[in-house]
Formats: sequence, C-alpha cells, structure tokens
Amino acid sequence: MGVEKRRDPRFPARRPVRVRILNESGRRFDALICEVSASGLRLAGELPFPVGAAVEIEDGELTWLGEVCDCQLAEGSYTAAVRVEHRLTLTEDLLRLARQLRLEQGAPAQAQTD
Repeated sequence: MGVEKRRDPRFPARRPVRVRILNESGRRFDALICEVSASGLRLAGELPFPVGAAVEIEDGELTWLGEVCDCQLAEGSYTAAVRVEHRLTLTEDLLRLARQLRLEQGAPAQAQTD
C-alpha cells in the first residue's frame, strides 16, 4: 500500500461549477466538484483541464482561484486536482476588494457597489 501524501482530509462533494482558464483566452466550461479539502478541489468535466493553468472556479456563492496540478481521463470524463490559492465569497470578500480598488483609484470607499 502506498504512502498517503495528502496534507488535508478530503470530503466528497457533488456541486456544479463554472471553470474559467485564466492563462488562455478565457475559455469557460462546466464541471463538477467531486472532493473538497482545505487546500484544494477535485473536479470532473467533459473537457481536459490544462495542467499548470490558473483557473477561476465559480458556483454562484464562492469563487476559488487556483492552479491545475493534475488531470486524468477516467471512465469517460476528465478529473483534475486543483490547488486552491484564494477563496472569495460573493458578499464580504468581493465588496472588500471593490472598496480597495476604489481607494487605489482615488474614489471614496463608501461608494455603492453594483
């Protein structure tokens, strides 16, 4: 039996997401989160995930930013391991980011966010 290399426990999941490849032409496609851990995700999809690519994974409430570490073809679909670098929640993190960007651009921090 092999030695376990994972740092964090994984939990099964079944959540549809939209994936955008950030270091290509912004290609987008649907996928499914199969496993979640504190440091990453396992995705399944009909298209291959380019290893080494930066990805944005959106599910409506959360956005994950990370890098594809591995991609395998199994049972007619592709599965990818994604190391997550950042997690953003739609409300708090994005509003904070919008305020920071406005401050950097010289706009008042209290300005409404659409």
